[in-house]
Amino acid sequence: MSRPLMKTIPDSQPRPMTTVESDWLARAVLTMAADGPDAFMIACLLGSDQAADLCRNLIELGAPNQPGGDSPHDAARTSLDERFLKGTARWGRQTSPEDLTRFHKTSDTWRRRLTPLLVMDTGQVRTMMTGGGQFWVMTPGDSCWPGQMDDLARRSDWAPPLCLWGRGDPEALICCDRPLAVVGSRACDEYGRSIAHQIARQAASQGHLVVSGGAMGTDAAAHWGALAAGGGRTVAVFAGGLRHMGPKRNSRLFENIEADGGALISELPPDTIPEARRFLLRNRIIAALAFDIVVAQARHRSGALNTANWGVELGRRVLAAPGRIDQPENTGCNRLIHEGKAELLLSASDIQDICHPAHASIHPGRSVQQGTSGLVKTTEDHEHQGSMQPTQRVPPLDCDHPIQTTHGNQPLQITLKQSGTNGGRLPTHSQHKEHPSTPPSNPGRDCECEKTDDLPLTKEEATVLAAIRTCQCRGGPPMMGQLRAELANQGHELSVRHLMQLLGSLEICGLISLQNGCVVAEDQKNQAFQRQRSKSTTQPSAPADSSLRGGTK
Repeated sequence: MSRPLMKTIPDSQPRPMTTVESDWLARAVLTMAADGPDAFMIACLLGSDQAADLCRNLIELGAPNQPGGDSPHDAARTSLDERFLKGTARWGRQTSPEDLTRFHKTSDTWRRRLTPLLVMDTGQVRTMMTGGGQFWVMTPGDSCWPGQMDDLARRSDWAPPLCLWGRGDPEALICCDRPLAVVGSRACDEYGRSIAHQIARQAASQGHLVVSGGAMGTDAAAHWGALAAGGGRTVAVFAGGLRHMGPKRNSRLFENIEADGGALISELPPDTIPEARRFLLRNRIIAALAFDIVVAQARHRSGALNTANWGVELGRRVLAAPGRIDQPENTGCNRLIHEGKAELLLSASDIQDICHPAHASIHPGRSVQQGTSGLVKTTEDHEHQGSMQPTQRVPPLDCDHPIQTTHGNQPLQITLKQSGTNGGRLPTHSQHKEHPSTPPSNPGRDCECEKTDDLPLTKEEATVLAAIRTCQCRGGPPMMGQLRAELANQGHELSVRHLMQLLGSLEICGLISLQNGCVVAEDQKNQAFQRQRSKSTTQPSAPADSSLRGGTK
C-alpha cells in the first residue's frame, strides 16, 4: 500500500470543481456535503468507482433543467440514484420506495451545501480543506489509515468517516496494534483523574497508543499521563473541525501531543463548529480506534457511557473503574459493571490484564515533521514551513522558569443519525526534558464545571451567557425555548441554529453544560462549595497511588 498523502501539494493546475479528479479532495468535499457521518453517502460511495465520480455527479445535480431534449439535472439524478441502489446492494441491504424518497431529499441537501464551492477552483478548495497547509487529510487508501475504522460499516445505520483531518504525526494512528481508549466525565474528581492518568501513563510507557477526546477532566488527565511516560504517544479526537480545537485551556496539552509524536484528528472539515450533537458521533471514532476502552469515572448521563456503548456494539473490550455508591460521579461506571457491559477494572497501576504485551512504538521519538514527510502538502505550506520557528515543549505548571512558545436514522432504512444503542503548522519534535510533563495538579483547573471568565468571548457569546445566568437566577436553568424568549425580550432575535452554535462554543470553553434539555451556566463558587461540602461529609477519594481491588463498595 502506498504511503499516506498529506494533501497539500496541488495535484495539477487548479481547475473548476466540476472537473475534480483527486480522491482525497473529493472525499473532503463529500464530507462537507454530508455535514457528518451519513450512511446514504457511504452507500453512494460504494456504488461509485471513485469518490471523484460521485463528487462530480453531485455537483451536476444542481444543473438547471432545459426545455426540450435531455435535462442535465434529470440525467444527474438518474446517475445518482443508480449509485445509491448499487451501493446499498453491495452493502447487502434492501431499498424501499420510502428509502429512495428520503435519499432524494437528503441528496438535495448535500447539493445545496456545496453551492459556495462552485465559485471556487480546485486550488482554492484545497487550501480551504487543509487550512492553508496546517492540516493533513488521510483517506482509507493511505498506509497510515487505521483499518479498525472499517468496523463502523458493519451496520446500515452506521457510517465510517470518508477521511480524517489531522495535525501531528499521522503514523501515530498505526503505531500500536491495539490502542487503548481512556474516557470519562469532564467534571471528574481527583479519584477519576488519578485513574485516567495512571492507566494512560502505564500504557504509554509500554509502547501502547492512548486515545481519548480533547475535553477537560478525564480526557486531559489521560493525555497528560501518556505524555508523562516519556515518548508516549496519544491521539485526541475532536467533535468539530480542527480550527475549533478546544477547550482553549487545553491548548498547551494539544501542543505537547503534537510535539511528542501524537496526533490531533477529526472526521470533519477544519471550519466545522463543534455543536453538541457532534460529540456523541465523535465517540464512535474513539471506540473504533481502540481495541480496549477504560471508563475511568462517569456520571449517570456522561458522554463516556456513549463511548462505552459504541465499544460494546463494535465488539471492543470495555472496563470500568468502580466507585463509591454514594457519590454521583461514579454512578455511570457502577451501572456499566452492574449491567454486564463492562468488566471490573481491578487496578490502575497493573495493566497486564488490559493491554497486549509491551512493544516499541513505530519510530519512537521521531520528529513530527519527518513523520509527515510522505504526506501531500500545498506549495503555500512549504513556503510557510520554511519560515516557521520550532515549537518548544511547554513545561509543567510547577516549572520555575516557563518557556515562551513561538507558534500559533433511520436505518435502510439507512440514514445515520446516531447509534441506536446509546448512542499551518507542523511543529518539530523537541527533545524530552529530564522531568516529563505532568497533569495540572489543581483538581478544578481543567474541570468543565469551573467558571472561565478569563476566556475571551465574542459579544454574542457574552450576551447568551448573561441571559442563561439571568434565567437561572429567576427560576432555574432554562430550556432552549425559554432562553430564546429571554434573548428576544432583550432585543436579540437568534435562530435556533445560530444559538446552538453559540452554545457549542460556550460549552467547549467549559462555561455551560447541557443537562436534561436545560442549559446550565457553571458557577465556580457553587461548585467549590459543593466539593468542600462533599469532602467534609464523606470519606476522601482514593489516593493517587492506590490500586482498585474488588467490587463496588
